[in-house]
Amino acid sequence: MTVSLPVAARGEQYAARDACNLCCSTEVRVVALRDRDGQALRTVMCTGCGLVRCDPMPEPATLDRYYRERYRIDYKQRTEPSRRHILRAGRVAIDRLARLPRVPVPETGVCRALDIGAGGGEFAYLLGRATGMAVTGIEPNEGYAGHARRTLGLDLLVSPLHEALPGGEPFDLITMFHVLEHLCDPGAALARLATWLAPGGLAVVEVPNVEATCQAPGHLFHAAHLYNFNAAALERLGHKAGLEPVDRWFSADRGNVSVTLRRPAAHLQPAGGLSAEDALGAALAMPGNAARVWQVRSAHTPWRHHATLQPAVRALRRLGNRAGETWALRRMPADPRAMLDRLFEQWQVAG
Repeated sequence: MTVSLPVAARGEQYAARDACNLCCSTEVRVVALRDRDGQALRTVMCTGCGLVRCDPMPEPATLDRYYRERYRIDYKQRTEPSRRHILRAGRVAIDRLARLPRVPVPETGVCRALDIGAGGGEFAYLLGRATGMAVTGIEPNEGYAGHARRTLGLDLLVSPLHEALPGGEPFDLITMFHVLEHLCDPGAALARLATWLAPGGLAVVEVPNVEATCQAPGHLFHAAHLYNFNAAALERLGHKAGLEPVDRWFSADRGNVSVTLRRPAAHLQPAGGLSAEDALGAALAMPGNAARVWQVRSAHTPWRHHATLQPAVRALRRLGNRAGETWALRRMPADPRAMLDRLFEQWQVAG
């Protein structure tokens, strides 16, 4: 995924080869030139709407192969989740269950849910356990998908999102946690997702927050994160796909942002009766949002970051979490399904 980049400077503005995925402008401003590992990665912000992306984009075929074969190895150093990863993902899944919106029940009385980017299947499994929904998952990585099918008995498609064809009736709930930022065309992904939703159905989409200041400025951008959103850009991209924003949520440190989107009974039309092409500039451009994102990123300097207590707090929290996981793993069953069942039972008792 290494790309040779021409010379550029932070703050420089130029016309990019590819148009913005949200507002179709080509005018960008350079936000960063390296990723969090110190490798060359040009990150730019659309001056029309504030959507942040890498430039240039990798080839889609290269990206599909990377996620199918290499991503989990590079990110987790494993082809299948370890017990620690299952415990950690299970706890995150419980937190996500606790803040899920109320899903409208169809006339059949049985809700269908789809978890996109299911990973090892922890959230999909616990979602079905907690709600009784019929849950399907999509996961592009062969190793993690195989683990989820084998150990949790999940109905899971092994496919990149743009090729997936989940069968059956429309879904009443679609969840997509930390997937959208990895896609070459997040707008097309949301539009595809919208076609899978039943009228009135909900989509919950979570991504890293580009306005976050909880981590060092040089640690924000990741080679695998092709796009970086704030809440406004994420909601506007959902609107472009024909979905109406109904709620937004931030993690306690504001490192992540989640929006809930609803498929309306009638497809949303571009504002003001304009043609779709004209509406891209009139209704989707957000120059004020671009100014906001640039101001936040420019103000978050290494000196200001380290002058706060955040680096020490994050380091102590990581150590504490690690120690807590080690203690919990000694008391957890070895079987992945049994471990998730134990977490679910503990959650029910605590609630």
